[in-house]
Amino acid sequence: MTKTITTIALVTMSGSALAQSGLDIDRAYAAELRADANTRSSLLGSNAGSLDAEIFTQFRYTYNSRSERNADLGAVAGPATQYGDSDVTVGFSTPRTQVRLSGGVEGTDITGHVSFDFGGAFDHGASGAAGGDGGATLREAYAAWGMDDNWTFLFGQMRNPLFYESNVAPEHSQGVERSFTNSFFDVGFTQGIGLNYADDEWKFTVVLSDGVAAANTYYTSGVEADISLTGRLDWLVSGNWDQFNDFASWQGSNSGLRIGAGLHWSQRGDTNPTTVASLIPAGALAAAVDTETVTAWTIDAQYEADGWGVFAAYNSTNVDVDYVPATGGGADMTNDGFILQGNMFFTEQFEAFARYDILFLDDDANLGIIAASDEDKYSTLTLGFNYYLVPESHAARFSMDLSIALDDSSGIDSYGFSDVPTTGVIGGASGGTTVADDEFMIRGQFSLLF
Repeated sequence: MTKTITTIALVTMSGSALAQSGLDIDRAYAAELRADANTRSSLLGSNAGSLDAEIFTQFRYTYNSRSERNADLGAVAGPATQYGDSDVTVGFSTPRTQVRLSGGVEGTDITGHVSFDFGGAFDHGASGAAGGDGGATLREAYAAWGMDDNWTFLFGQMRNPLFYESNVAPEHSQGVERSFTNSFFDVGFTQGIGLNYADDEWKFTVVLSDGVAAANTYYTSGVEADISLTGRLDWLVSGNWDQFNDFASWQGSNSGLRIGAGLHWSQRGDTNPTTVASLIPAGALAAAVDTETVTAWTIDAQYEADGWGVFAAYNSTNVDVDYVPATGGGADMTNDGFILQGNMFFTEQFEAFARYDILFLDDDANLGIIAASDEDKYSTLTLGFNYYLVPESHAARFSMDLSIALDDSSGIDSYGFSDVPTTGVIGGASGGTTVADDEFMIRGQFSLLF
């Protein structure tokens, strides 16, 4: 424990030391960085004949503590006896190290974007735990054809546009990591075609794709949907679109309000006949799955003013499966979640934030995962701060937060569609050692964009 506290203190002091080390990027360059990020986020650009390269990396320390419930170990895979201080897990990680390339085709209005991640946060093993061998994972490989000032045609591998928080770049997200609830529902990257419309008041995107978490798959893969449609609509009530590319509302900013909603529907199992590896955990199923239908929706809003902001979102998913004909029948699972987040700048570089998020889990599916747990909700409270080494720039940032599980976190990481392990929650299943009665973690992180 002493070593852990000492390490956390050193990480904290290192952020202060870096702030005083003479790193002094002027405001013009900071504004240029933001303008470049805004160009990419709108999927439009004018980089014809050139190639731009960008590197983003995160270096993180995590301290995770959870209560042991060894008497319940028979409900999950793992040894019957625990050795050592198995209720505490600590260590360093580089959850994201991304290389991003973008450019345009000379003589056309077509721009392209390719990105790789070497950090291992998305390279999940069979247990669901994050980690990798340092190899590159393709994240995005898409092109955007600007047909006029408002309409853009998209094709390739891209992030599904459904959830707003998922589509905020990691360097622009709040604190050390996106909310657990968002990571739980995140439908990940997919391959497909899309159409985007944007003007001064409205943005609309519709995508025909391979479905949930279908990145880097071939058309014969059983992971891919037979058909998948996603639509998202955003309304700019006041302010400007640029201020909603991140969660930070710098001091002196004008007020603005954005309201958005999204809907996703996909089905798989009718083509390339095979049994489907369902998104419903296997413990909640009575037989092999023949077909599966996923419906997801969200509504969210964000308000920013002079040095402070608020974000709220409601997410929901339903997974409905039919068993193989020999068995008949089926099963379904519905999960809901809510996120409320607020932030405030106390100086032009120091920002504090608080976030509460909660999952309402399907009772039947929950009992199928961890028989010893009858919890049907999971909520977390996160408090923290960001220190921006350069005012009004995300180029270099130190973040630290404390996240407390307010409910039993047993097996919670078994549910999510995509990137749950990046949050640092252990919860039992991906940790592979204990079942958690309660859990809290402290995270310190330095992010660098260049």
